[in-house]
Amino acid sequence: MADRPTDQEPVTEPQADQVPREASPLVTRAASLGLAGVVVCLAAFSILGAYRMQTQIARAEQEQSRRASYESAIVAIRAEDSSVVEYLLDPSPERRAALGEATNALIDAINAIEVHGSEADSELAKGVMSVHDKYVAASTRLVDAIVIGDPAEARRIELVEAKPAFDAMRSQIDAAANVRATEAFSAFTELQSTARWILIESPVVFAIGFGLLFGLWRILEQSHRAARETYRQIEQLSKLRSEFVSIVSHEFRTPLTGIQGFSEMMRDENLTIPEMREYAGDINKDARRLARLITDMLDLDRMESGRMTLNSEPVDLNRIVAETAAQFRLNAADHPIELDLDEGLRELVGDSDRLTQVVTNLLSNAIKYSPTGGAVELRTERAEKTVTLTVTDHGMGIAAEHLEKIFDRYSRLETTETRAIQGTGLGLPIVRQIVQMCEGRVWATSESGRGSVFHVQLPLLEATAQGTSAA
Repeated sequence: MADRPTDQEPVTEPQADQVPREASPLVTRAASLGLAGVVVCLAAFSILGAYRMQTQIARAEQEQSRRASYESAIVAIRAEDSSVVEYLLDPSPERRAALGEATNALIDAINAIEVHGSEADSELAKGVMSVHDKYVAASTRLVDAIVIGDPAEARRIELVEAKPAFDAMRSQIDAAANVRATEAFSAFTELQSTARWILIESPVVFAIGFGLLFGLWRILEQSHRAARETYRQIEQLSKLRSEFVSIVSHEFRTPLTGIQGFSEMMRDENLTIPEMREYAGDINKDARRLARLITDMLDLDRMESGRMTLNSEPVDLNRIVAETAAQFRLNAADHPIELDLDEGLRELVGDSDRLTQVVTNLLSNAIKYSPTGGAVELRTERAEKTVTLTVTDHGMGIAAEHLEKIFDRYSRLETTETRAIQGTGLGLPIVRQIVQMCEGRVWATSESGRGSVFHVQLPLLEATAQGTSAA
């Protein structure tokens, strides 16, 4: 009987050919060094590729910046030339101010070339500024000649002084801009070539590297896999065996002791008929307790193994809650049971016996773990697609870190308060299995010393739309 509830298949001892031999220290050390070497090589490749890409990106950005500064200077030269022509045609204050702004913009553009460029760019900028100064001086004399009404002098200044200075300035900027454009194009071409090389070479290098890593990892992992699996199985079996033995030794011994004691008294003593009936009733009560324990263990085993199905029939959840509460009221005078049932809840499709088992286990727990008494509230509430049953007690409560553990098989919270309370640790696991088979969920909320609330939420499948329902 001790083997049936746990339903654990015996674990055969691994055969010699099933357990990989442990790698020797030399092989393990070689594999570890190989792993480290592969990682270092991959890291070096990544760092080198990243450094090369970063260097070329910086160079391309610098060349593009220089090219942009020359293009800005060309635009500024054209703008200044246009402003001079516009001023000559319309010598108004507004045109004069626009000419001044264009001249300042050109000066700023040439200064930007000097600041952001190389030493050669700086020398070029100084030469352009010198020519620009001559152009500005010639333009000033040209304007003065026009103002005093000397068109011959103005024509001479324009052809001899202003236009040659402007052409020289523009030709210098255009030539340097062409050079910078070529260098920028070369930098971007080199960057594209490097990116293409990394794009092609990286997958190959990393594929080889990861292949080596995987192979070396398999060598190390194979040497420990069998031992880890064996230890895990031994630990799991030992834990299950200890829990089961603890439950059986405690929960079976108590009723068996009563059965043995009362039966010996009936055998050895001269008892009256009423005394015989009283002892027989005690034996029957202990026998029912044993039968209930065995039934719970078998039911939980069938549920967890998927060998149990639920019946589909019209179920009145409010009636189940009310009848279960009425049964408990007979023997729970210190625990007033209060009902708050949703009168709009109609019959559902489900398994009446299993839902009764859910309500019974939850109500039994609420009373059992409220040893000092206190009311127990049962409530049903219908939502749009679900119906929720809540069972609230005012007992000792559950610590937050144990709220999930209480639904595990044979799980009991061992405290000074719970040691005197009888229990198998099967009630809540059975509740969870039944609720999950109904495609619902169950959870608990609680605080130590402030009672507990158990929630059971089931999908709302009304009897009017029954159809076929299987667990």
